[in-house]
Amino acid sequence: MIDHLTLMHRTDSEGLQQQETLEPLPTAIRSAISYHLFYSPVDEAYLFHGVSNDLLFQLVFEMKAEYFPPKEDAILQNEASTDLYILVTGAVDFISHRNET
Repeated sequence: MIDHLTLMHRTDSEGLQQQETLEPLPTAIRSAISYHLFYSPVDEAYLFHGVSNDLLFQLVFEMKAEYFPPKEDAILQNEASTDLYILVTGAVDFISHRNET
């Protein structure tokens, strides 16, 4: 079942949303799926070193997977972001433009 849900997450660009998949499931199952998908990358992220397991579990339960195709902008310069992204697989090009006078 987890492999099926993971496959469904990877097809997000085709219109399938994670929330639509997980919402009808009982909380315990949603929690287990979120833990399986997200706990390891969060636990390994430097930002979360020293954070209690309880807080990590709470963060993981609130997370959702996103897929960005190649050359897609995830965050734009000078735009306030309310999201935190953790790169699990792939690569990111960081491009910064400076105003020169």
